[in-house]
Amino acid sequence: MKIDAVITWVDGQDPEHQAKRMQYLTDKRENLRKDIAGATRYDQVGEIYYCIASILRFAPWINRIFIVTDNQDPKADEFVAQHFPDCRTPIEVVDHRVIFKGYEQYLPTFNSLSIETMLWRIPGLSEHYILFNDDVMLQKDVTKEDFYKDDKVVLYGQRWYSTDYVSLTLKLQTMARRLVGRTELLSYKRFMHNAARLIDAKRFLRLRHTPHAFRRSILERYFAENPVDLERVIKHRFRHREQYSITELHHLLALSQGLTVDTLRQHSDSIINPSDHDLAETRRILRLIEDDPESIFFCVNSLDQASPDVIAEVLAWLHRLLSLRSTSRD
Repeated sequence: MKIDAVITWVDGQDPEHQAKRMQYLTDKRENLRKDIAGATRYDQVGEIYYCIASILRFAPWINRIFIVTDNQDPKADEFVAQHFPDCRTPIEVVDHRVIFKGYEQYLPTFNSLSIETMLWRIPGLSEHYILFNDDVMLQKDVTKEDFYKDDKVVLYGQRWYSTDYVSLTLKLQTMARRLVGRTELLSYKRFMHNAARLIDAKRFLRLRHTPHAFRRSILERYFAENPVDLERVIKHRFRHREQYSITELHHLLALSQGLTVDTLRQHSDSIINPSDHDLAETRRILRLIEDDPESIFFCVNSLDQASPDVIAEVLAWLHRLLSLRSTSRD
């Protein structure tokens, strides 16, 4: 079985990208919220290099790595040549124009939900592929069976939620925010809930910040039969409350078709929020993660917003964990 890895990436500090993003923002004050188009959604401090390194170090069986981006190049080959000189895993940069072919009217897009919805259209992508955000990394050796067993998808999540219960909860939260004059936040739970409602599922999986296994044919077949549902997501350049999670949709479809394993995997990932902690607390959390025998991947959330000393500590820890040659890219 050939399994590819797909990483979505953007350099939000690129002046050209910043100018393009601001050009398409209509309501600047509203859309610059963190949950829609705030800078932290696009800024980075080199997380993608550690994501790539974790794949090469802990999943050498990956067939090919695709990096999907918007007219940018992370120059991953230079990083790999320095730290993995014997690497034979092909790395290919794929532009948004490639996966949005035939739907160019929706470009440029600054919406991760839209981009992830189109990843199955990468030319040459294998039937089995694993989606990584650039801040999600492997922590230790993993096998193909951690993602696929007997050709079935392994699901990672917290637990199943009833769509009726969550629908009521969302309505109550929305009402409460309106009463106090606050705008409803676009939480990822809403997008998961929207995916379940799209196909009339009675429950949905509370997804975690992990790599997620896909089967390309599931999405290819669904969108061939439901093209309106594709455009429903990708028409929004920035996050919108009507959108849904493509990962949630894929997993629910795979479940309904008997293409997932029976057991829901839990407690397999850790989330690091460096901007919420000082240096001492950050060190404590990193030790806990490293000592957790059940943690096989982790997410470094919004590292760009942390203090300089915390950023330096996390990056040094990543270098040690991944056995990289130095503490810089030089």
